[in-house]
Amino acid sequence: MTVAYDETGNVKQVTQPDGDFVKYDYDAAHRLTDITDSAGSNLHYSLDVAGNCFKEEIKDASGNVKRTLTRVYNKLGQLQTQADASANPTEFAYDLNGDLKLVTDALGRKTQLDPDPLRRVVRTLQDVGGLAVEITQQLDALDRVTAVIDPKGLTTRYDYSSLGDLGKLTSPDTGATTYSYDAAGNRTLEATARGVKISSSYDVLGRLTKLSYPTSALNVAYSYDVAPVSCQAGETFAQGRLASIKDSSGATEYCYNSFGDLVRKLQTTNGKAFTLRYGYTASGRLASVIYPDGAKVDYVRNGLGQATEVGYTSATGARQILLKNASYLPLGPIAGWTYGNGRVLTRAYDQDYRPKAIQDTSAGGLDVGFGFDPVGNLSKLTPAGGTVADVTLGYDPLGRLTEFKDGVTGTVLDGYTYDKTGNRQSSKSAAGEVAYTYEANSHRLIKVGGAPRVYNAVGDTTSINGTEREFVYDVTGRMSQVKRNGAVAREYRYNGKGEQVRGFLGTANTYTLYDEFGRWMGDYDNAGKPLQQAIWLDDMPVGVTSADAKLAYIEPDHLGSPRVVIDPARNTAVWAWNLKSEAFGLTNPDQDADKDGSNFLLNMRFPGQRYDSFSGLNQNYYREYDTSSGRYTQSDPIGQGGGLNLYGYVKNAPYSWKDVDGQQAISLSANPAVTGATALSGHALQNPSELTVDGSFGDYRGNPLSPVFDLVHLMASPGNQADSGVVQIVSRIQSDAVLAGRKRPDRCEVLQQLIDSGVIPAKAAKATQKAWGCRPSRISKDRC
Repeated sequence: MTVAYDETGNVKQVTQPDGDFVKYDYDAAHRLTDITDSAGSNLHYSLDVAGNCFKEEIKDASGNVKRTLTRVYNKLGQLQTQADASANPTEFAYDLNGDLKLVTDALGRKTQLDPDPLRRVVRTLQDVGGLAVEITQQLDALDRVTAVIDPKGLTTRYDYSSLGDLGKLTSPDTGATTYSYDAAGNRTLEATARGVKISSSYDVLGRLTKLSYPTSALNVAYSYDVAPVSCQAGETFAQGRLASIKDSSGATEYCYNSFGDLVRKLQTTNGKAFTLRYGYTASGRLASVIYPDGAKVDYVRNGLGQATEVGYTSATGARQILLKNASYLPLGPIAGWTYGNGRVLTRAYDQDYRPKAIQDTSAGGLDVGFGFDPVGNLSKLTPAGGTVADVTLGYDPLGRLTEFKDGVTGTVLDGYTYDKTGNRQSSKSAAGEVAYTYEANSHRLIKVGGAPRVYNAVGDTTSINGTEREFVYDVTGRMSQVKRNGAVAREYRYNGKGEQVRGFLGTANTYTLYDEFGRWMGDYDNAGKPLQQAIWLDDMPVGVTSADAKLAYIEPDHLGSPRVVIDPARNTAVWAWNLKSEAFGLTNPDQDADKDGSNFLLNMRFPGQRYDSFSGLNQNYYREYDTSSGRYTQSDPIGQGGGLNLYGYVKNAPYSWKDVDGQQAISLSANPAVTGATALSGHALQNPSELTVDGSFGDYRGNPLSPVFDLVHLMASPGNQADSGVVQIVSRIQSDAVLAGRKRPDRCEVLQQLIDSGVIPAKAAKATQKAWGCRPSRISKDRC
């Protein structure tokens, strides 16, 4: 990579090894005004005399505006109004100290933030004058959160050691958990409410080397710096990197090239070896993936580094084109592609880069249009390009889905009610109404209709409807066994990354492989031969191969869930999961969409999820999701860092949010296009004054949640917990960098850039910095 500067030292151009470049232009005051890529796509900042950015526009090479965002500032330079492309405003009001006091959305709903005498937010009131949902927190003299009181009135407490480390967490859902630390501040012991003690060991650099459990067979060991013997010539650059993990499932070994790119991963599970190999372009973008059976997927990229063609070559066959002619919006998301057999899938967006339609006009293809309300909730589903709704969606003032109605008759197809914390109170469908009952002193769901649910001491669901379904958990906290009517139906094993890599009963095994972003890559039989393997384009599944290496096309929806599978040879849909069915995933896919009497099996569901017929749950990486209740069966592994409701799924808005790993809900709007980033276009727009984070996406200007990225999360995050709003933004930048084929940027450096740019207030990021072991913030700078 080469960097060119102007005569005053401003970065003028960053050029990648393959010739792709990004130009930066400044005004007379040396303020950044334009970012332009090598195709001519432009992100323009309009600044007032004080340097406030009052308009952002993304334009194509011909100067046509494709995305826009406007802001109004008061005389003190405080953000007063932010409006989307349709002029829907969000209003901000401040107290006499200049602290944010009130936020009013485009529907007139107000959120109030109340400070203590030290100007720390200690109370948030959502939907003032309506639901009046109150969240309060208590802080000590060092600004540490000592208690969070949720809308149900339940308190989660945080106690600290004299050195400021979180020593005890007391939760109404997970019980009491205590922690111990070494002299360097590394957590060395965790004792859970189940009585399980987990110890952690570190090397002199503070890197985790071992996790020890009461059941020693479940211990995990991590090694660094020395390349495993499985690494080939040119793959042995392991210094400073994770080299291997040994765990109860087997071992995983990692091999790197001289640029630090992962080029080989060898996963050995129950004695069976599975190898993934990665190839890269000169600019470090992903060029190919070779699967354990020798099948190869290759990515052809244009001058911007965008993937425009995906090819598939089986271990014994010729190369097939999976998709081609992929196009992209300027500095934005993918706009569509043509499948190898000629089918065309288009993806249209509005000027907020929200989806307007996804359409394949061929028989059986995905065909859906989207409408949004003024605050960005998905409010209707139509035929692509149509205006008459097939279904309409209603929400409560907190953005939780309450109604799913027939667009013509207005009949409620599915309805939901919630308490103030987001626990579902009832559901209504054609089958009738079902009530949900909870423990008075927790958020544990103890009955759905007449079916009881039981939990262990840390809040894991251990049974649903008595012995009908029982779940056993090992000392690591993962579901290790499922019983049906008292008999063992399935057992599970996990690797040191937390991935479920083996499911078995007796000697019958299914092995599972994931890539480095946690995406499912394939299932393999007892002999290690592929049952199915998935092909991805960024975060979207676009193809799947069967045991006989036969390729099928996947058509994903706006969130990346598979909705249609096409048999290319017959140009026929063989599997369909209707987007207009039950919103939380309860409706099963049609596995015989072509009605030929032969089922096509695909267990992929919402992003990051795969249906498990043995448990009746969707495996969602770190925990399991229950479609019948629209919530998880275990508490959130990151606690309140993922939200106040430890069991809630995507804020009860499954059309607008996704959770790829069972920890963090990610908004539909948290897409690089909305932020002026170009992850989906294959390269990064770096902030030229902060060229320290390889692959980061500038300063995330223009995020529709900025500067109030999540009002609830303006309250400090408790103890050593990372704030979920902060983590969501940082994780997205990291993931998009890797998806663009770049090295994963350091999270502390990314967070510092966000603070410097004014996207995240330093106070709001404080707990996350501590949880991650980052250096304290430097002084935040005012930027566009």
